[in-house]
Amino acid sequence: MNKESLQRPPLTPKYWAGWLGVSLLWLTGKLPQSIGLALSAPLAWLMARLMKKRRAIAVRNVERCFPEFDAGQQKAVVDDCFRSLARAVFETAWSWSASGSRILKMGRLEGLDRLLDAHNDGRGVLMITAHISCLEIGARITAQSIPQGRGMYRLLKSPVLEWYQTRARARYSEGMFSKRDIRSAIRHLRQGGVLWYAPDQDFGPEQSVFVPFFGIQTATLRATHRLIRMTGCAVVPMFPSYDPETRRYTVRLLPPIEDFSGDDPGPVLETINRIMEEQIRRAPGQYWWVHRRFKTRPEGEPPFYD
Repeated sequence: MNKESLQRPPLTPKYWAGWLGVSLLWLTGKLPQSIGLALSAPLAWLMARLMKKRRAIAVRNVERCFPEFDAGQQKAVVDDCFRSLARAVFETAWSWSASGSRILKMGRLEGLDRLLDAHNDGRGVLMITAHISCLEIGARITAQSIPQGRGMYRLLKSPVLEWYQTRARARYSEGMFSKRDIRSAIRHLRQGGVLWYAPDQDFGPEQSVFVPFFGIQTATLRATHRLIRMTGCAVVPMFPSYDPETRRYTVRLLPPIEDFSGDDPGPVLETINRIMEEQIRRAPGQYWWVHRRFKTRPEGEPPFYD
């Protein structure tokens, strides 16, 4: 979906809540970074107390994924997760309204030559990533150097927010594909395009294969393997992170994953999960632990969440 294909919702009472949200988001995007980061601290405190169910999910995930941590270390990861989620509100606003020069002052991209080398032979490139909290601003930083890239995303329920999001992202990318529009994504990769893709979500057993993630058998999307096999694309891992000391973002493009031989998706997906885990462990509090990543269990296993 691109900016031209989405009609702006009218200014009628039905959409007033959405327009209020977009207005606040636009205003937030104009805040200096120092003020936004300062405001994110009380917002994190508030979110942790209002989002009790999400906090319980994060606690469960961290307990199981980091059994080597003591209770204090696990709590620190969960607390940092909510600080990261609060920062993401401001990071998203900056990503959707800030100028390119302002974004470049906030962060940098490492390893661009890896993607360009993989792309030079005419193949498409699948940028595999995970739901890191600073992913939106990481994508914006990356797009400064790779404007021809596209992404896959989930449609928003609010037509006004959907319009604003699509309009904003179209300023620095060719557009977005809905997660339901796998055919267009395949066509884009076959034509030599760059596609940003975060497959670390649980879509149920029918669409998944169980492979390890943090030592837990995890429902992992078959579609990732399908994209690679059907398009012959290169696969370049991409992971953003935030440094609280420098208050800057770094997006790392890792060496391309080379071996995708065979029709069995298991080894491919296991490799991708292993790389994700390695990168998440660099800054564990910046992962989206509030997501029920392990809700689908192998047959016979008890529920993961209460």
